[in-house]
Amino acid sequence: MIAYAGATALRRTVTSASYLSQDTRRVHFGLGKSARADKVEVRWLDGRVDEYPQVEANAIWDLTEGSSVAERYSPGAPVAKAAALSRDQLVRFWAQQHAAMDALKRENNIGKATQLLTEAVALNPAHEDSRYYLANCLYAQGDTKGALGQLDELIRLNPQSHRGYQRMGLLLAASADSREQLAAAEESVSKALALNPEETGTLLLLGEIALLRRDPITAARRLELACRTNPRAVGGYFLRGYLAWKSNDVAQARGLLASAKNARGKDWKPAGAVAEGDVRARMYAEGSVLSSCWESWNGSIDPPTVYTPLRTKLAARPARIAR
Repeated sequence: MIAYAGATALRRTVTSASYLSQDTRRVHFGLGKSARADKVEVRWLDGRVDEYPQVEANAIWDLTEGSSVAERYSPGAPVAKAAALSRDQLVRFWAQQHAAMDALKRENNIGKATQLLTEAVALNPAHEDSRYYLANCLYAQGDTKGALGQLDELIRLNPQSHRGYQRMGLLLAASADSREQLAAAEESVSKALALNPEETGTLLLLGEIALLRRDPITAARRLELACRTNPRAVGGYFLRGYLAWKSNDVAQARGLLASAKNARGKDWKPAGAVAEGDVRARMYAEGSVLSSCWESWNGSIDPPTVYTPLRTKLAARPARIAR
């Protein structure tokens, strides 16, 4: 957001909500002696730009995407709120929600979790966690349309939901069979990145999407950024090694595999391995489009052996999704 007062341009950014916290969406501009901002320019999350001329100082204004009229905020104006749940409804909702999380993350019973989360959402339609995990469960059972519908509703409830945009992009990318669907996936993940520019998983997912689009230059740039942002980004090093191997730079591929091996640490185990006392290995994991390739990797740094499954997986994607 930019407020123009004479020759001065004042910039502010509305940031994201985070776990158990949320930043205010109210932005304050100090205009000094100016009686008004000559113009306020808002760049919305989807790329749209709206302009609001002659916004008076010493007041609070509501700015709505798609409108060029700033509405003066009135503290006494009614605010639409979701209907409050009764005590009985709250008790029933949290019983369903907690049981669903146990079914999902401890029992790994997706079907049971789906039923419980469906009931939880019916009791409390505005609960973001319920919709997010219900989307994951539906997708795990092959209901991509239903999963995307839940994520659409999550984003409607909270347009600042980083995880909503990221997960939608992941699901779109994983199920894409056209360039248009991959473009939609990339757009959704890009919105997530705009909300949290330093989240490694988002950067990595954008790199994966570029690989799926058969765009190695963009993929390499995004994956390198993911590794710079987080030196423990195993997937970033792993996929960069694949790109090096495809470019016939075997030495660099081996070096990047060694970096990936180092990044995952000494306690790493291949997917499916369970050590004594290890609970997390049996818990539900969300993964990403290509994460199975490095999660099942046995630690070898021989590129032809390591990357053949990934090459096969990428080759199996429909040719029409390429640029």
